[in-house]
Amino acid sequence: MAAQLSPDLLQELFSLRDAIAAAPHGAATQLVHNFANLIGKNPNTVYTWLRQHAGYAAGRKKRSDAGTTALPDETLHFIAAAKREGMRANGKATLPTAVAMNIAHTNGIEINVSESRINALMRAHRLDQKAQAAARNHITMRSLHPNHLHQIDPSLCLIYYAPGGGQRIMRDEEFYKNKPAAINKIKLKVWRYVRYDHASGTVDVRYYEAAGENQHSLFEFLLYTWGEQPDRLSHGVPSMLLWDKGSANTSFAIKNLLDALGVDHQTHATGHSWAKGGVEQGNNLVETHFESRLRFEPVDSVAQLNASAAQWVRDYNANAIAHVDCRLVRASGEPLVRDDLWQLILRTPGALVQMPERDVCKWFMTAQEQTRVVRDLRVSFAHPELGRVGSYDLRPWAEFLGNGQKVATTPMLLQDASLRISIERLGQEPLIVMVKPDTEFDDYGRPESAPVVGQEFARAPETAAEKAARSLSAAAWGEGTTVEGAEQLRAKQARPFAHLNDGKGLVAHSHLGKTNLPTRVLPKAGDVQTDVVTALQAQVQKVQVMLTVPEAVRSIKGRLGDSAPADLYSQIKDAFPGGHVPQDWADHWGEEIAATGTHGGAATGLRRVK
Repeated sequence: MAAQLSPDLLQELFSLRDAIAAAPHGAATQLVHNFANLIGKNPNTVYTWLRQHAGYAAGRKKRSDAGTTALPDETLHFIAAAKREGMRANGKATLPTAVAMNIAHTNGIEINVSESRINALMRAHRLDQKAQAAARNHITMRSLHPNHLHQIDPSLCLIYYAPGGGQRIMRDEEFYKNKPAAINKIKLKVWRYVRYDHASGTVDVRYYEAAGENQHSLFEFLLYTWGEQPDRLSHGVPSMLLWDKGSANTSFAIKNLLDALGVDHQTHATGHSWAKGGVEQGNNLVETHFESRLRFEPVDSVAQLNASAAQWVRDYNANAIAHVDCRLVRASGEPLVRDDLWQLILRTPGALVQMPERDVCKWFMTAQEQTRVVRDLRVSFAHPELGRVGSYDLRPWAEFLGNGQKVATTPMLLQDASLRISIERLGQEPLIVMVKPDTEFDDYGRPESAPVVGQEFARAPETAAEKAARSLSAAAWGEGTTVEGAEQLRAKQARPFAHLNDGKGLVAHSHLGKTNLPTRVLPKAGDVQTDVVTALQAQVQKVQVMLTVPEAVRSIKGRLGDSAPADLYSQIKDAFPGGHVPQDWADHWGEEIAATGTHGGAATGLRRVK
């Protein structure tokens, strides 16, 4: 904005302009400097005034190299990028341009202009930190109707209540970011929860005393802000909810409730809190238009605080506070009363959805996901709205299911006791289906849709497990083999996979033992030298194991083979009439026969080994 100059000074500027126009070439600069010294201003300021107030134009021809620089683009972008990476999340710059120039120079990047020139070039190219901080463009979004989108944001309130009673307000000199211990001393802090309706701009606020942000307080706030209240016009369950990641990450049960209510809940990206700017403005409104009053009229408890907040919400949304313009001014430029805008929900049938009662909503405050096991393509679930265990038919999705499979279930509210069931699929996103419970039963408690015995025949749909079993039967017993046919073949002890290898079947073990193994050198094993083993070995040598005549014949024939004589039995019988043949004798019988190759009688073939 141009400076406001006095009439006398303006007249003197006009005279200076005319003098410059009449002066010979090269004299204009001296005239401006003399005038600047006279009024005690910088010559550049005088030139600015001449241009802004007196229509002065130097008439100087623009330089042919205007807009160019000797500094390489790579150098400029390196320095700008380095300064950007050195900027903290709070916007504080930690890397001066001179330091960035030094780093560039050290790394072989050419620097051939001054620091001030580089700063000027960064500003001209909008590479400076101020320009980059404001670089993101925000698109204005609109909602179709009230309760289309709500934004909710919890924040720590400056108000707290000391153990001894009475309201306290956190003062900057006592509580600030570098003194977290002071805040930690306050065990129960007051948390402010603000709800903002995107279409109408209506604001709601509620306070909760807690050690920190938690899902219990959020649950209570949703019940309050979406429920119908005596002094507040806006209420009802929205179609969408935008909240921050901090609340979402600690509120599994709340997400469970939102899913059941059919609310599409989304979080803004980390560091992009501007995405829910409406509720950020709502927080600012609450802090400046309501909480600022508490310093002059303190309240003694959170209950009193909430009672006062409810009255402020009532009046603010209705634009009923004297001397305070509570209306919205949007792109249309027309001031709009928030409650008047919210009442336009009458134009959208079905947009106002009543919040279910507390007991039904409280059912969803559980820390675990609900799963059910599929039995005969059905699951059972005690829906909180149904008041009993309901049976849910999953036959339409049999191809994705099998007996014993677990599915994730979420009861849906306000939708005829429906279940939202998530069915896992291999390599794909889970299949989400909505199923209503069976409601028509005969007098004996069975579904009316079931076939009648002896009158109707209905085959159960093939499940994913049955389909897999059919494919396994075909793989093991040949194409076209059914599950029942495979069972029959197994009962007959038939050979599986007999159709492979041109009907030869599988090679499972006959290939073993044919692989060439490496020759390995091993040390000679020593004997066990313990006293116990030595004593047992001595006893074994004294014990003579006796064989019967048939056992001795088998032992000798097994050792000699065809070399054994035909009358071996009678020879042994004659040698041992009692029928007791020493094993040691049998083990050495025939050694002389094997050496000579003759089959002699008892005189040559039979000998006792002593």
